[in-house]
Amino acid sequence: MAKRPSIQREYQRQLMLRWITTFTQWMISVGAILFLLGFAYLMYAVFLAGLDQSQSFSAADQARIQGNLSLAGRITLLGAGLVVIGVAWNYLEEALVGVVLLLLAVFFYWGLPFLMGQLGALPTPGSLRAFALEQLRLLVWVLFPPGLVLTVFVGIAQGIRRLKYGASLDQTLKLGSNVGKQQVPQKFLGKCWQLPYCRDYVRQRCPIYHARRTCWREGVGCMCEEKNIAMALQNVRISDNPEANARYIPHNTTLTKWELRQRCAECVIYNEHQRQKYQLVAPLTVGLVVGIAYFFREPLRGQVFELLGLLDRLLAQFTLMPSEAREGVLKAAAQANETAAWVLYISLTIVVLSYSLRLVETVIFKWKL
Repeated sequence: MAKRPSIQREYQRQLMLRWITTFTQWMISVGAILFLLGFAYLMYAVFLAGLDQSQSFSAADQARIQGNLSLAGRITLLGAGLVVIGVAWNYLEEALVGVVLLLLAVFFYWGLPFLMGQLGALPTPGSLRAFALEQLRLLVWVLFPPGLVLTVFVGIAQGIRRLKYGASLDQTLKLGSNVGKQQVPQKFLGKCWQLPYCRDYVRQRCPIYHARRTCWREGVGCMCEEKNIAMALQNVRISDNPEANARYIPHNTTLTKWELRQRCAECVIYNEHQRQKYQLVAPLTVGLVVGIAYFFREPLRGQVFELLGLLDRLLAQFTLMPSEAREGVLKAAAQANETAAWVLYISLTIVVLSYSLRLVETVIFKWKL
């Protein structure tokens, strides 16, 4: 009887989550329809409506068309916002969602002008066509902030899970999975017998402990060959000299080095060692990337502009519009607005940070280095 209130609360919580999920899925559908309607109208205005000569239109026509374009822009932003909210809720922990939003933000702000330069002439400044393009470029402010937040959130959440669970996120640890943490003197990044899975009754007769070595260096330990470890010092007088005790370590000569490494990869003790290694390396990686991005921001931004210029020149080789190929559309768009330049720089920094942490995870938890 005492558990009924908690069960009732859990049921209500699950019911609420299900309702929110259904509602956000509905938001995605409605948002997609609104976005496509507004986006199609603006793309028509940019590429097909011939609005570059809008100066020849009457003032009433210009005001009417501009009002329509402004309305289409708001509908597009509203639709994109609904889709982003729905996707963020339903795919909160998907690593690619934030990155895709950042890439879409970059595309709408910088990619569209470049695409227009390849397909035809760029809009005349002050024309209705230029106004339509600006409505599309405003999507950067709907896509970039949530993309940035989601990328950072997923990175932090993944890092926290890694710090807590280590390689067990990726695999079932076969060796020692039924062993709980022990109350033993511990040392951060210590040897196997200084980690929380070293059992007292094994350590007393463990030649690796008495030799002050580590099981993953020797290729044998109490999780993979507990019986051999326990019997190694039977009827042996343990020396006070650790080096003298090393000769009693029962090395397995029937397995290859690769097989020994695979065995370590499935061991709870070695995973704890790797988890602690990640606790050290991950914050250093974050500090290194953020520090470089901050203290070298001016030269790095210059390099980003140079990279865009190089991309301009490279893609210009394939354009069918030689007059536009010389204009450096991507670089010019990035340099035209200080805020936009910082948006691009921060986006690239976040992407680099995300993949740097992913590389650290791969090295530590998959390659077991």
